[in-house]
Amino acid sequence: MLAGWKLAPALAAGNCVLLKPAPQTPLTALALADLASDYLPSGVLSVLPGGSQIGQRILEGVDKASFTGSTKAGQLIMQQQAQRLIPLTLECGGKNPVIVLKDADIEEAAGHVALGAFSNAGQNCCAVSRVLIHQSIHDKFVDAVKNEMDKIDYGPVIDKNQYNHVQSYLQQVNSNKHGNEPTYIGAPPPTLQQLQHETKDGYFIPATLFTDVSDDAPIATEEIFGPVLSILKPFDDIESAIQRANNSPYGLAAGVFGKNQRQTHHVASRLHTGYVWVNTYNLMPPYNPFGGRKLSGIGKDLGQAALDEFTFVKSIVTGLY
Repeated sequence: MLAGWKLAPALAAGNCVLLKPAPQTPLTALALADLASDYLPSGVLSVLPGGSQIGQRILEGVDKASFTGSTKAGQLIMQQQAQRLIPLTLECGGKNPVIVLKDADIEEAAGHVALGAFSNAGQNCCAVSRVLIHQSIHDKFVDAVKNEMDKIDYGPVIDKNQYNHVQSYLQQVNSNKHGNEPTYIGAPPPTLQQLQHETKDGYFIPATLFTDVSDDAPIATEEIFGPVLSILKPFDDIESAIQRANNSPYGLAAGVFGKNQRQTHHVASRLHTGYVWVNTYNLMPPYNPFGGRKLSGIGKDLGQAALDEFTFVKSIVTGLY
């Protein structure tokens, strides 16, 4: 899907494309190139699997780069391309907030939040990762999310490195290394022995919910990229909720739930993210531009804006004789 987000506008704008998939997932990109070979002239689309060294070499000879991945990798790409001032589209990490107002439909909102947090094992750049709930409905909403967690089926995280990365956050909370310990809901936090155990059927991590999380806790500020959801301490003032949601170096996506449309759109307009859902989550019409701000990236995928990313405006002035 993400490869399609890049390829479609790039090819439609008349470009030849070098596609380097993530080293963990090369097969779908290769299969896509095989299918496209029946329709595209030779050399228009090339897929080059490999690691970071392949990516660095590709960047040395292109006129435009579009990347989806971690913020750290995006920063390295931006540093490299700064030498030639090559235009970039960077869709990087996120720590995406959801604000649940006091008049929200609790069951409906909880379903969207749980699916947004735990589908694809939380390996989604715009996954719900921190939730602010009005104090008047806080306990009911937490119970509703817990009920929804049991309904979601998902697979393992992508590999052992990611498994260890996610589990390290759970282990940190379990050992209480970072101040006030939040409430843990889910399977018991792993022991060190469990962390070293490779599962036979994949690197599965149970859906994990933390409540009463401080805004500055690592699980509330750092991108985990796994099935871990932090419910922050409740709010009673909308403006403070907006301020807390914006208090992040990331700015990719956010959600707002409530029945008062004027209020929800006021909140949506104040959130410092590139994409905001109101009373839904992860609904992505292909004509809506998608992209973040701050450490979540620059530029847009999807829509007319994506076509613009792969074009260059050139002015030609001809004198009349």
